Amino acid sequence: MKIRIKNKRLIRFLSYLTIFILKTIALTCKVRYINKKYIDEFILGDKKVVITTWHRCSIYFLFKYGFIHPMVLFSPSEDGDLLVDFAKKLGVIPARGSSTRGGKEGSRRMVKFLNAGGRVVATVADGPQGPALRAKPGLVRISQKSGAYLIPMIWSANKVWIFKKAWDKMIIPKPFSRIVISASEPYIIPKEANSKRFDDYVKKMEKTLNIITLEVDKMVGHHDPNMDIIIKEDNLEL
Repeated sequence: MKIRIKNKRLIRFLSYLTIFILKTIALTCKVRYINKKYIDEFILGDKKVVITTWHRCSIYFLFKYGFIHPMVLFSPSEDGDLLVDFAKKLGVIPARGSSTRGGKEGSRRMVKFLNAGGRVVATVADGPQGPALRAKPGLVRISQKSGAYLIPMIWSANKVWIFKKAWDKMIIPKPFSRIVISASEPYIIPKEANSKRFDDYVKKMEKTLNIITLEVDKMVGHHDPNMDIIIKEDNLEL
């Protein structure tokens, strides 16, 4: 999903408008949590964590958890300016970078943030431009270098707006929807994991995210065309 706006006043206006709309929608929605104990202990608790999710989930998760002031990695391109301004107004600490442009610097900032007393960092495992639902290694490396727990999280809802032409099939909850947020058990990436072992942890993260995505989508009746591809290619099933 690419949105290029250079006018800073317009960016600020759209950020505030989006936040107002999402707050209004949130008041009408019901949220159910799967494995809420992990969210309470790790996301809302006092442990250092690296949150990993898919790009399609990013807007709502920024809105939902911006108040805990996580450092989040965003694309350094102009496409990311509106999202960064939106996130900052929600309490997020932005770091610019991606897997294809300035990603190493962004990752170093996130590791430094955690090592200097920061508690939560996050970004999307399949960003900035996909392929959708296929994980890149950046988050695993950040978790490994910082010693922070890696926690996969996904949300879905029975009624959503979906950006059908976007590569990620971004979703935003509609009013009066039933939202399900699912977290998988957090785990540590061993410092000594390298080469094949490291790649195995990347594959584990990807498979975990896709399994809980399939689970929550089935619970609410949401259909993600990108998941059809994953099911076919990976023979994924619950």
